[in-house]
Amino acid sequence: MKLLTAGCGISQKSFPHWPTWVKYPGLTHQVDHVNVGGPASGNEFIAHNVIANLKDVDCAIIMWTNYRKTDIHIESQNIVDEIKTYNTRNFVLDNKGLVIDKAPAWWPSSVSGDNRIKDWINGNIYSDTYQLNKTLLNIAGVQKALEHNSVDYYMFLGYDISLADANSHGIDLDRFVTQETLYDNYYQSHWHEYSTTKEYGLVPVAGWHWQFYRKYIYDILDSRYKRTNIDLDKITRSVKAITEKNFEEGIS
Repeated sequence: MKLLTAGCGISQKSFPHWPTWVKYPGLTHQVDHVNVGGPASGNEFIAHNVIANLKDVDCAIIMWTNYRKTDIHIESQNIVDEIKTYNTRNFVLDNKGLVIDKAPAWWPSSVSGDNRIKDWINGNIYSDTYQLNKTLLNIAGVQKALEHNSVDYYMFLGYDISLADANSHGIDLDRFVTQETLYDNYYQSHWHEYSTTKEYGLVPVAGWHWQFYRKYIYDILDSRYKRTNIDLDKITRSVKAITEKNFEEGIS
């Protein structure tokens, strides 16, 4: 049996300074775990690569991100090489969210500009309405694919996505463990006081991710997989120490 988790940058295992929620399943439970989460990635990346990584998966937990992000699949090595010269978002990802150098690859250009491709998109063809509808279609399509492949699944939101038209898109809202966004959860908790920057939005503060994991994710895994022998209180103490250390050192 295999667990698949997915999301954007705050759902990546490779985050250099902070243990995010996706680092805990393999610590707390005996489960084969694959994660699809990459820096700056959007909902098109998430949807495509959840479906691309479904082999042997029996449970999926997916975080949907800001619907305004633009993901582009790049098949030209020349364009990948150009992207690497940009000041921001100058990297591409494989289908598990890891940074690579070669095409084909995903360019998670997020909501930023500062390059000829995104500046043209933002100035000429970007549509907020279309981006929202595309995200709703991505959610509905992933739910359909998971159900077709007999994969049990759970979802939640990283940032605000209007779900007013969820029903017309065929989205099952009962599959969301909460409709409170991670963004709201963060800023309504005391953990946001440990943020060291306002420039990058959500800082994946260790204590906050562990608290969210314990509240919404741990019981899902507990119902499906055998626990490890790890001391949960020890993790709580450890993430508190990491949080305080990173805050003191100004790490974001």
